Amino acid sequence: MIPSFDTSVLLDEIPPQEVAALVQQAQGAQKRLSGVALVALVVVCLAVWMVCSLGMAQAAVDSFSLRSPVLNVGSYIFLAGALAAGIGFFLQSRGEDPELQLARLERFVQRNGLRYVKDPKRPRLTGFIFEQGDEPRSEVRFRSGPGHPFPFEIARYSYRTGPVLRDRSKRSTRVNWTYLALTAGRSLPRTLLNAKKNDRWLVSSVPASLASSQLVPLPDGLQDHFKLYAPDGHAPEALQMFTPGVLDMLRRVAPDFDVETADDQIIFFTRKYLDLHTTQSWEQFSQLVFGVGAAMVTGVEERLAPFAGSTPAAALPGRTVLRRSRVSPALLMFAGAGAVLLAARLLLTGPLAGLL
Repeated sequence: MIPSFDTSVLLDEIPPQEVAALVQQAQGAQKRLSGVALVALVVVCLAVWMVCSLGMAQAAVDSFSLRSPVLNVGSYIFLAGALAAGIGFFLQSRGEDPELQLARLERFVQRNGLRYVKDPKRPRLTGFIFEQGDEPRSEVRFRSGPGHPFPFEIARYSYRTGPVLRDRSKRSTRVNWTYLALTAGRSLPRTLLNAKKNDRWLVSSVPASLASSQLVPLPDGLQDHFKLYAPDGHAPEALQMFTPGVLDMLRRVAPDFDVETADDQIIFFTRKYLDLHTTQSWEQFSQLVFGVGAAMVTGVEERLAPFAGSTPAAALPGRTVLRRSRVSPALLMFAGAGAVLLAARLLLTGPLAGLL
């Protein structure tokens, strides 16, 4: 039985022979990257030739004249951006060798009895983050092995959001998540624990707005950190899953994670980027899996047993029983922005002009 992740292997020295073997396996990918680098080099050379041949370089130099600095703000902004980009590329080049990172990760997977997939298929999970956007995909996935006390998986997941234009092109952004999904071994009502620490401008990071009537009161001291939502009639079950001990542990070890229960899964998810090559990220996941997660998985069977006979059909797996809010934060922000613009119009050019 594995009690925690052994992260010391991520700090061990890797023999050059092991790194060379991994480099040879990735030789095909490196050739493709070399072709991309060659194309980029050709584009840069053409750009330099055009700038010099058309006299644009001298014009750019002449634009940095101190006689009219106000008219040349764009030139200074361009220079500052180019300098910042150069510093960024310099710092990025000083990072650890990707082949060395891969070798450490392979050792970590073997040491901890995990299964690693670099480009996995879309996860078959029920949850708010899996019901959003287009073009969903997972980048990496780590799954538990026979030596772990219960099944789980850790992965990165993303999807695209944004409108599709008339020419079928998209002005969209990719929303990225990191999640941990634990299998509880029994059906659970669909509940959501929203951590307030990862909210921005009073807007929840959870991609769904839920009805306030489904809020479950939490003990004093915990309601300042979390919001717990449960379907009508399932508040007692939610409080048996998210006990004060579980919430206090979650607040200490992973305050940036929201939690959702659906079907037989307990899903911890966050927008925060976690580098899965570092000991810090895996130490946090170790506390989530073998601390908070283990307390929930081992506790739900005993604490939810009295509710087994009274579970309505609406709480069975695959049913969405959490009601959406009719007024979303995005709608409130849009209405607020419209009110500000209207007030500005009235105060500057309308009948209220001159009051300021």
